[in-house]
Amino acid sequence: MRWIRTYLATGSLLIASTACDRPAATDDPRTREEKTDQAARRAGEDAYKAAAKAKQLAREAAQKLERAGREARAGWEDAKHSDPHADDPKK
Repeated sequence: MRWIRTYLATGSLLIASTACDRPAATDDPRTREEKTDQAARRAGEDAYKAAAKAKQLAREAAQKLERAGREARAGWEDAKHSDPHADDPKK
């Protein structure tokens, strides 16, 4: 019976020591809030830069697409004028 008490006492001391061994939060709420605000600000800046880059790339893609459309239209018109039977409904 004596061993049971010893094991219980040792077990409870181990549990108590691991429970007290947790790192305590040393930052006060104001410091944590400042760090959160700074992280949010950086995230906002990165999102703005990404949106600006996406807008620029979309503008360039639209210009390329417009240019390709004009070239396709010009090719269509050239082919239409160079084919003598283009307007002939019999062919």
